[in-house]
Amino acid sequence: MSFLSVAFLFALPLAAAPLLLHLFDRRRNTVIQWGAMQFLMEASARKTSARRMKQWLLLLLRCLAIAALVFALARPLLPSGFLAGNQRGETIFIVDNSMSMLRSDPSGTVIGSAINHAIEMVTALPNSDDVRVLTAAPYPMWTGTGPVRSDRRTRQWIKSELQQLQATRGRSDLLAALFTAVQAEHQPTQSSRRIVVLTDGQAADWGLDDEAGWKRFHEVLNDSPVRTEIQTVRLDTFNDSESQEAASKGNVAVDQMVVRRTIVGVDQPVTMTARLHNYGSDAFNGAPLHWKINGAEQDQQAIDSIDASQSLEVNWEHTFTTPGTYRVSCRLDHSDDLIADNHFSTVVEVVDRVPVVIVENAFELAEMQQDSYFVQAALGWIDGVPLSDNSIYVPTLVSPSELATMDLSQQRVVVIPNLTRLDEDVVAILSEFVSDGGGLWIGLGPRTDVDSFNHSLFADAGGLSPLKIDRIVDAEDTADAADDSDPEQTERRRTQIDPFRSTHPATRQLTDDKQLDLADAVIRRRFQLVTNENSKALSVLLKLSNGQPLAAENFVGRGRVIVQAVPLRLQWSDLARTQSFVVMVRDWIDYLAQPRATQYNLQPGEPIVFRVPYTDASEQANADAATAILRSPHGDAIELTANQRDDGFEFRSSRTRLPGAYELEIGLADRAIPFQVLRGSDESNLVPLSSDAIQQIAASTTANPSIERLSATASTQSDPLWPYLLTGLILLITGELVLSGILARERFGVAGIPEYSEMDAPTLGVTIDNAVSGQPNLTERRSHVDAQPSEVN
Repeated sequence: MSFLSVAFLFALPLAAAPLLLHLFDRRRNTVIQWGAMQFLMEASARKTSARRMKQWLLLLLRCLAIAALVFALARPLLPSGFLAGNQRGETIFIVDNSMSMLRSDPSGTVIGSAINHAIEMVTALPNSDDVRVLTAAPYPMWTGTGPVRSDRRTRQWIKSELQQLQATRGRSDLLAALFTAVQAEHQPTQSSRRIVVLTDGQAADWGLDDEAGWKRFHEVLNDSPVRTEIQTVRLDTFNDSESQEAASKGNVAVDQMVVRRTIVGVDQPVTMTARLHNYGSDAFNGAPLHWKINGAEQDQQAIDSIDASQSLEVNWEHTFTTPGTYRVSCRLDHSDDLIADNHFSTVVEVVDRVPVVIVENAFELAEMQQDSYFVQAALGWIDGVPLSDNSIYVPTLVSPSELATMDLSQQRVVVIPNLTRLDEDVVAILSEFVSDGGGLWIGLGPRTDVDSFNHSLFADAGGLSPLKIDRIVDAEDTADAADDSDPEQTERRRTQIDPFRSTHPATRQLTDDKQLDLADAVIRRRFQLVTNENSKALSVLLKLSNGQPLAAENFVGRGRVIVQAVPLRLQWSDLARTQSFVVMVRDWIDYLAQPRATQYNLQPGEPIVFRVPYTDASEQANADAATAILRSPHGDAIELTANQRDDGFEFRSSRTRLPGAYELEIGLADRAIPFQVLRGSDESNLVPLSSDAIQQIAASTTANPSIERLSATASTQSDPLWPYLLTGLILLITGELVLSGILARERFGVAGIPEYSEMDAPTLGVTIDNAVSGQPNLTERRSHVDAQPSEVN
């Protein structure tokens, strides 16, 4: 026998307390010699032995009750099977609910076969075993709050929980699921644990490239305090391999859809690009591609063919006429092995204005000589007037001193075309603006103070700028220089922009050299940005032909900062004269404005955040009572409560682990707000596990049998004794109460004490009849009479 709480055994001497109290109480009795007592002694002699036995039995019950309580608190354990009980085990089902499980098989779908197989295994489990279910996509998650006993009452509930499982459109992480299952807390009474992995055997779900992770898992499995067995059920092996190959149709997937602009203006054409990939071994013969907006079909394109293992990009242009959020979808009308990846969706935000602040240092000069002229022209404004009614960019010109007192809460981007010197309070305001999600674009120019910039804006790599600046570098056109070995002469040759060196999303359109001329822009003078070994992870938007960065990016809080080594005017380069300048200005402002916009396209696990500004004081007063409903891809309704902010209230939810379409319903709004959790393309590549991979998994999921497993709770192969002790304690207390009542009735009788007035008070004495009956009617007013110390207490 072992104990979980040995310290309680030190209280075991308390079991003798009733006996000690009894003996102590007897010593306090006072013997009074009374002559009339001789008549009672003869009448009660025959009952003395029975009464004494009951008293000792009462003491024994009290002592045993205290001892049972102490032992129950110590929580004793007996070897398993000592109480004629069976050894308890636990079965954990890991269900691979990735997108590839949506494939068809002879019984329906692969996920359906997995659920049916799990139900059959639950039916065959012993009634004493515990059951848990763990889903693996896109990360491990338990379906219940804890283990459930697989007895007759709960077995049907377990089956219904399994039948409600659905495959997601994400990728499973089976290695993480195995870690979760092996390290799950176990009951002290469990003698073994079996983990059953139900999967279709796709290599993408196992993460076999993580060799260190699998090595660590094998160590965790060997260190498990409970004997653990892992069983992998590959559902793809249930069918003949030759019949599978004959029935295979290949797989063509819509891997991705990209919108050229993150913020779309009203009545401005925007291009959507869908990337199709043929994962099969045969050529794809073509099928129609349908484009939809909020579920309504807008266009249809014919896809001719895609060679095996090749990709194809399809462009579609559309113009939105009203502001709002729209879910744009493309679907390939083709039947293959995995239909779930034949469509892709993304959410587009359409706006009618993007407020931009442009810092102007020379209002006294002519407009074309001002620093902000070319930026305004690229945004479609001349002389403070928009060139068209469809312009969504609304620039506001301010001086550096006005920037210090301006409210930037409603602005998206701040552009400084030609930086001079910024005061410390202005730098603090800009830092707060960027941290809150704003965008900042700085162009360095001839009036930039190097020391002030490095001190306040770079601030030893803790400021707004990603890099510090060194000096101004001239790059004159000296193509006739003959000595290529001289670095100084090489540096002074013609320096141009190389847009093909960058893969930044904000420069995607600038790489189109057939329509744009950014590669022809000449840089005559620029600031030298200081780079070092720590700059390898630097985000660079544009590079020069000599490999030096022209524009670099920094992330501060939720916002972004772009520092450019030349001004946004015709001083040091002819960048503003190129056709690419308009595209660059608009794309970069759209990119910088994105953090302050609502994020509608998310990765699994990223939170949904939607802010609603206050319209009046009453709405602000009732913000805490505002609620919304978030509907998941599986149709679950999640109720959200608003969080109050300074300028509005906010709805937030992190329950976005499932890829697919989400809808946020707020109050009595006419239309729900769409969100899209994007899926990856790993699941579309249907590559089964190789024989080497199967052997690797088998070796990593088999524990070393020579390792002894010692539980921290003394023994996992034990049965608890304290439930029986607590039951015995209840019985002992019940017996003690019954026996105490019997003794009380024998000593004092059942009749009530009569009440007499002083006139009717009887004479003191004992009648002969009462003495013979053994029940004296004593009316003397005394506390206690004891004929013999050994008889009456």
